[in-house]
Amino acid sequence: MIERSLFILFFLFFPARLFAQYADTVRVPARDALFLNVQMPAQDTTQWYGPKLRFAACTCPDAKAFVNGKQLKVYASGAFAGLQNYSFGTNILRLTVRSANGDSLWHEFVINRPEPMKDSPHDTLVIDSALMQPSEDFWLMAGDMLEVRFKGSPGWEAWFEIPDVQSDIPMHELSVKEADGFTGVYCGRYLITPQDEVHDARIIFHLKKSFWHKERAYSKGKISILPKELPRVAELTGKRPFINASLGTDRLGGEKLGFLQPGIRLIITGKRGSQYRVQLTQTLQGWLPEEFAKLLPSGTPQPHSAAGTVTVTGHSDFDLVTLNLGEKLPYTSEQLTDPNILTVDIYGSASNTNWIGNNLSAKGIKNVTCRQIASDHYRLLIGLTHPHWGYDIDYAGTTMRIKIRRPPVLVSRDSVFAGLRIAVDAGHGGDSHGAIGATGSLEKDITIAVVRRLEQLLRSKGASIVLTRTGTEGPAMGDRIDRIVNSRADLLIAVHCNSCGDASDPIAIRGTSAYYKYIGFKPLADAVYAKMLELPLPQFGEVGNFNFMLNSLTQLPNVLIETAFLSNPEEEMLLMDDTFRGHIAEHIAAGVEEYLRNNAVIKER
Repeated sequence: MIERSLFILFFLFFPARLFAQYADTVRVPARDALFLNVQMPAQDTTQWYGPKLRFAACTCPDAKAFVNGKQLKVYASGAFAGLQNYSFGTNILRLTVRSANGDSLWHEFVINRPEPMKDSPHDTLVIDSALMQPSEDFWLMAGDMLEVRFKGSPGWEAWFEIPDVQSDIPMHELSVKEADGFTGVYCGRYLITPQDEVHDARIIFHLKKSFWHKERAYSKGKISILPKELPRVAELTGKRPFINASLGTDRLGGEKLGFLQPGIRLIITGKRGSQYRVQLTQTLQGWLPEEFAKLLPSGTPQPHSAAGTVTVTGHSDFDLVTLNLGEKLPYTSEQLTDPNILTVDIYGSASNTNWIGNNLSAKGIKNVTCRQIASDHYRLLIGLTHPHWGYDIDYAGTTMRIKIRRPPVLVSRDSVFAGLRIAVDAGHGGDSHGAIGATGSLEKDITIAVVRRLEQLLRSKGASIVLTRTGTEGPAMGDRIDRIVNSRADLLIAVHCNSCGDASDPIAIRGTSAYYKYIGFKPLADAVYAKMLELPLPQFGEVGNFNFMLNSLTQLPNVLIETAFLSNPEEEMLLMDDTFRGHIAEHIAAGVEEYLRNNAVIKER
């Protein structure tokens, strides 16, 4: 039996004229026998700490589905999904499907939700390992404030010691509000002095009820106070090294201050876990993953250089700003709009710029100025005559080069894609499946299907296309970036499918969205997103400062499109339909065309 009925709820939300064009395109393969395929939970037994966990499965479209006896909607694809509540302890999730003739199948899952952490007893003296800090290794230097804490029996006397440095350092018990609702959380601080020195010492915690009743415990993380070794100089190594703004992180990694070049030297003032603390200025620090750092011998001079002559020259399709320095110094950059300005901040530099040479061949640069922000912080401000179209910063020896791309020159208003090179990334691939729909559809398969339609469409309009992957392979992110940058593409479109979180409602969360990192590239996201919203998809939103590696490229305008939610059964059906995927490609192309008309240069006849 071929199921042609479409989701009624979706029809209610969107105009019939938009919906009707897809009404006859959903085709579900016939299956004679009842089946039950469960995508989530992925294992028979799951440990889950939250109160809610979603499930996703599929069966025959004409079957009925139940979760713990409660009937669910089965979509035209056979998908059914939902969000289930769980209490503390052992929970049973039973998914059952039943055919019209009374046949049934079921699968039971065990969801273990651990009991929440409780207050320690008052009378029985204990020090818990929970909440104990430091939990990772630290490098410290004079002037650092070491903060430690532990959770234990409330209402008693607590202190800590740093072996061979200081003992009897008092700790105070935090209020319940300060301790996120717990009692017995003790906190202490110690200011590192120039005389302190220790290597790989564990903090010793003490809790005292009386002379006869005492407890002690040791921190998991170890402390090194290194007055003879810090500050230290490190040289950047590896591919596309970067500095994080903080130690905070999410699934995409920490917020990045920016990417840098190998060979640049940085001042290391400490370490926490696997990240070195980097001093950029007296008031600005960052965090460098240790994989990118080669520590130089103690006593290596700290990087510092006067900023010398600035020269501005023009080339065929880009302008070049060079700055003479005596060393390869770290830097960050930022795009500003209204007016369009590129700022480059160089750390460890003082101005000796008495000459800014502007060559008239630099067609895209209005002016260049410099400022001394602080004694060790120098800034270049580059005013542009055009919208932001990408830039690259590198060093030739110790000369900084800032290569600023001009907008491409379009052949004509009637053929805006002719002669352009567009990079297109199909998200995931290989062993990286990406999101998984309730029917088992994979994001990596849907994105490559959309990208193939987009490639065909853009080629027909005269563009040359650079694909980061062409089939089932899954190139590493660094390889994708290399291919994009080395191709000298004019812009980048990344195509993905979205998924709600494991603790979110897959029925309620839906829609299309667009993502960018730099404000100068927002117009591209705006244009493509506006066209995507002409599809029968609700608005999930446009997101800036997005911490995705491809969005971090400064070399060319880029946008990531999350086409729709594969976790939502209705939108999964749309994404499985090749006709709808073709419409996605058409609307992305229309958005790019709109962007080009407003931001590129039309060649005069």
